[in-house]
Amino acid sequence: MDYLDIIAAKPPQKAALITEERVYTYGRLTELAQKRRRETQGQSGVCFIKKQTIAEQLIEFIALSGTPLVPVLTPQEADTAHLVNISAPAEACMGVMTSGTTGRPKVLFRTFASWAGFFDEQNRVFGITQASCVFAQGSLAFTGNLNLYMGVLHAGAAIAAADKFRPRLWQEMIARYNCDVVYLIPAKLRLLTRSAKEPLACVKNIIAGSQGFDRRDMAAVKRIMPNAEMTLYYGASELNYITYIAGAEMTDDRTLIGRPFNGVGVSVKDGEIYIDTPYHVIGRLRPCTLGDCGSIDADGMLHFLGRRDDMYNINGLKISGLKVTDALLDCEGVEDVAVLPMHSDSGDMLAAFVVGKGLTKTLLWQMLRGKLTEHELPKRIIFMDALPKNESGKTDRKKLCCYLSK
Repeated sequence: MDYLDIIAAKPPQKAALITEERVYTYGRLTELAQKRRRETQGQSGVCFIKKQTIAEQLIEFIALSGTPLVPVLTPQEADTAHLVNISAPAEACMGVMTSGTTGRPKVLFRTFASWAGFFDEQNRVFGITQASCVFAQGSLAFTGNLNLYMGVLHAGAAIAAADKFRPRLWQEMIARYNCDVVYLIPAKLRLLTRSAKEPLACVKNIIAGSQGFDRRDMAAVKRIMPNAEMTLYYGASELNYITYIAGAEMTDDRTLIGRPFNGVGVSVKDGEIYIDTPYHVIGRLRPCTLGDCGSIDADGMLHFLGRRDDMYNINGLKISGLKVTDALLDCEGVEDVAVLPMHSDSGDMLAAFVVGKGLTKTLLWQMLRGKLTEHELPKRIIFMDALPKNESGKTDRKKLCCYLSK
């Protein structure tokens, strides 16, 4: 079995992928992928895919996955020159490119079973069935998007996919195609709720990453999608989905990220999260850690307390970037935030990049003084219309660093 086999087994006349431009049935996707696979017969190695549209990316991935030409969907701007000579393990059916928020891109390889073996469980938790129409936005070079698409196609459902970053378009597509499931990262969900002009009553389930999302955000989403249940997840490119929490279980505690998916073990040792899962990339040990810090409460729920590289040494003191970010997000009028360390002639300090309305530096410092110590307060605040984002929707910290040198 490979992903092309999964697609080919579905009813050929049923809608599979709906883009701004056209509708691709399962039959048409199968034909296009089979044609592309025939064109690549005899080729082998690692193939970096830099296609422009979601449809092109998906067809190329389905065609190559499971062949000697191992596909790696790659962001348009990614530097792959240092990866030209890499080889894939014999059991790999695909690769994913990741570098987190910093560092040079690297490729992690997966077997077919390490994703396909988990599709039934993730679809169960996310409320995706054969009858679903799922809305999503953005490049499949973002591993979360690619995984969700393949899970949806495994279920025999339809995907309404937006290439363009236009929240008003997203609303139109959700309403036009009667989408009952919406998959968007928290930052995009916030944009959708601010731009939506009328309720989207068709939506029954919302899927989003848990970090940076709280009960206040959920209340805003529910005003636009009043009939929707929400599921927030914690996961990683290396390990797939790890924990989830239902929206009704959310509290004002931003660190709460939920219970493990079935088949996944989670533990904490010396403040560090360890995950035991068979659904990992090739070469990972069990259990393993990503360097994330956390704790498990009396109810067995995991709390995310920041990444190891999100702890900053500020004049000899360890400061949690996550704590400062959460404190800023709790300030009235703040819509988005990023925090970075910087050095000046007077010593080390934190700089905060803030998106919001009606804010001044003095007002922000006043609101923060009851939440942060003097050492934790960001000494430099830079107001922006929007934070730069990469294709996955994460804040592009490299671009923000350029502002600190100005």
